[in-house]
Amino acid sequence: MEQKVKLVIFDLDDTLLHSNINYSELRFQVAELFSSPLPTETILKTPILELLRRLKQESKNKFAEGYRRIDEAEKKAARTATIISGAEKLPLIIKKFNLKSAIYTNNSKKAIDLYLANPVFEFLKEFSILTRDDFSRPKPDPEGILSIIEGFHDKQISKSNTIYIGDSYLDAIAADRAGIRFIWFNSRNIDQKSFPSPPFAILTHWSDFETIVHGLC
Repeated sequence: MEQKVKLVIFDLDDTLLHSNINYSELRFQVAELFSSPLPTETILKTPILELLRRLKQESKNKFAEGYRRIDEAEKKAARTATIISGAEKLPLIIKKFNLKSAIYTNNSKKAIDLYLANPVFEFLKEFSILTRDDFSRPKPDPEGILSIIEGFHDKQISKSNTIYIGDSYLDAIAADRAGIRFIWFNSRNIDQKSFPSPPFAILTHWSDFETIVHGLC
């Protein structure tokens, strides 16, 4: 049974920040390291970190090069990213409704440290931020989301009163597998057919966030 929301978990790239990472291009950069060419459809549908995991099974050297390419893309993103309008106001709204919050991203901890070192992204310091380095299995595995919920050690926080807000099909799948409500932040042209189920709600601007939260609290 769904309850009034008490915990909001946010994605980062293209949800709170425009990271300027071309994920399709990055997939191909990692995929070209495989000994046997991968079908284009497979490359486009496979999460980057899953490609990296498979590459590790083939060669440690190729894995290291693939990781380096992802690392470089993330470091560049940290230097050139911009705040999605209204995201900087989210901590105030979270406090207004007395909600718990966290950010869960497939970025590395190293990349997040670069964001936090930049005064432009000061508002991110208001959140607990969990990265792929904090868990053994990245999104779309639900491990991270479930660990965040359990990590509050609060009996009032549960799957039934948690929502996850993200922009991608990975976020939608992770939320679905975790058994929580998913709100889609529609920041880019993504086909909803890749979602396991329709989103609970759709956000196109953060200016609408307070209205949605008010209806859920």
